Amino acid sequence: MSLELLQHFWYAVVGIAIIAYVVLDGFDLGVGCLHLFARNDYERRILLNSIGPVWDGNEVWLIIISGALFAGFPDAYASLFSGFYLLFMMMLAGVIFRAVAIEFRSKVASIPWRKTWDFLFFFSSLLLAFLAGVIIGNLIKGVPLNEKGEIWMRFSDFFGFYPVVCGVFTIFLLAMHGHHFIMMKTEGHIQKHFGKLAPYTVSFFAFFYALITVFTWKANYHMIARIMEYPVLFFVPLLTFLSIVVSYMYGRKEKYGLSFIYSSLSILLFFVTFAIGFYPNLIFSSIDPSYNITLYQSSQETTLKVCLVIVVIGVPMVLAYGAMIYYIFRQKTRLHDHSY
Repeated sequence: MSLELLQHFWYAVVGIAIIAYVVLDGFDLGVGCLHLFARNDYERRILLNSIGPVWDGNEVWLIIISGALFAGFPDAYASLFSGFYLLFMMMLAGVIFRAVAIEFRSKVASIPWRKTWDFLFFFSSLLLAFLAGVIIGNLIKGVPLNEKGEIWMRFSDFFGFYPVVCGVFTIFLLAMHGHHFIMMKTEGHIQKHFGKLAPYTVSFFAFFYALITVFTWKANYHMIARIMEYPVLFFVPLLTFLSIVVSYMYGRKEKYGLSFIYSSLSILLFFVTFAIGFYPNLIFSSIDPSYNITLYQSSQETTLKVCLVIVVIGVPMVLAYGAMIYYIFRQKTRLHDHSY
């Protein structure tokens, strides 16, 4: 396998791992964003236990993303994790508090105790979704990456208008995705209650989807330049929009499994659209395009080949484990003595 082919392979590995994380951990982040809409302790326990068997396995994809970047593209890894250090530390805090909230919440039969952890679970889920969107927004518009691969930004610089809109958009995208999962895993009065939220999650998502589309078109034209050059690529954002509509329609017909599948498909297509505009870059420089870090600034060929063996062995094991867990816990969520 040639060096160029290896570079494209690792670029694909990073992209696929990001999609897998957003699709899988995205729905349990979405459940967290909707957690406080549950009406009582029983409903909140149902929501927690709907993601209970899978949430920690879903976060394995975070390790794969960072590991693939470190092994395949050390220049991008160094620039990204040093330049966005504070945001990543905030995300790490969100991951920790979220995990602790899930595990500690039902350990004590105290209302103040449980409400505290309920809020922390909700807030950390919201924070993770928002910061992920902010990071993507900054990568889209470009960051002050100099010729040495250094990113110099004040903390407030991360929160420009476009990245903040991307952050809010991500919250509603994952909330909508999580809502489909809740409808698929619950039943009875809980399902009926959360079914009433569908028009609100879809409406807010649609508003920010339109807003981010307009501002991407106006302020970040480089992300759609390839689509304008090759009009056939318009089918990708069109299919993205259609998959969202179909997901909502299946939800209205109470076919919640199909609704969740099409919601997952829409996220996949979102990232395909992103990749069309972003390829072959890993980090855009707002100073000079010649400073961009691309997939061609990779590790040496030997390193990529050795790590390829690890990917070929390790990733199928992760997929097999995940498939087994999802199959075992495919039924509606019910509480037991060992439940959260």
